[in-house]
Amino acid sequence: MVAAVVLAAVSVGGAFVSVAGGLADTLLDAMGPTGRLSIPVPMMLAQLVAAWVASGRRRRPALVASALLAVVEPVCIVSGFFDGGYSDSARTGAHTAYQGLLVGMLAVVGVMAARRFSHLRRAQARRPIGARSGT
Repeated sequence: MVAAVVLAAVSVGGAFVSVAGGLADTLLDAMGPTGRLSIPVPMMLAQLVAAWVASGRRRRPALVASALLAVVEPVCIVSGFFDGGYSDSARTGAHTAYQGLLVGMLAVVGVMAARRFSHLRRAQARRPIGARSGT
């Protein structure tokens, strides 16, 4: 959950950097589908909710949410190659560095989600047959 909150903070910071650096006219533009240094608001909110569920005590919802995050984060990273985010000629070196920070945080959240999923799966494998799952 902490990594997802840090990712959201980096994304909001990227929106401010985008506006200050001339990549976007407004914060909403910077955090929309054409934003270069931030995650669109609906996606960011969905990731925060998924991280909250993944970090919860209920095993089945946590499994689903952590698996979802583990899959979605690499998709977010790869999407930059297709939407022109990584090749935008308006970016400066500082913009590219900030974008690297954002991509790095996406990767951290994806790895943490995959680790949570793996931990939950191993915990289930150690549980005796016939034991209640508690969900």
